[in-house]
Amino acid sequence: MALEDMTIPAEIRREAADIIARIEHATGMLDASMVGGVAEGFLIALRCVNAITAKDIDQLERVFADATDEKMVSLRKSN
Repeated sequence: MALEDMTIPAEIRREAADIIARIEHATGMLDASMVGGVAEGFLIALRCVNAITAKDIDQLERVFADATDEKMVSLRKSN
């Protein structure tokens, strides 16, 4: 599932899109891993305040994981 396909509040979508952009523009594995940590913290915060459903959190987690995995693969290829 893509971020655009999710039915989540606009503010959460904007922040998630920003995090994904940061993952995509990471210049190295350390940078990508650090942004991955930001994504994880964002998900924990959403879960703590019950901002979105558990299903949406799981889907958003998959979106972040896919973006991180894709970036890590491209970084490994460039080294």
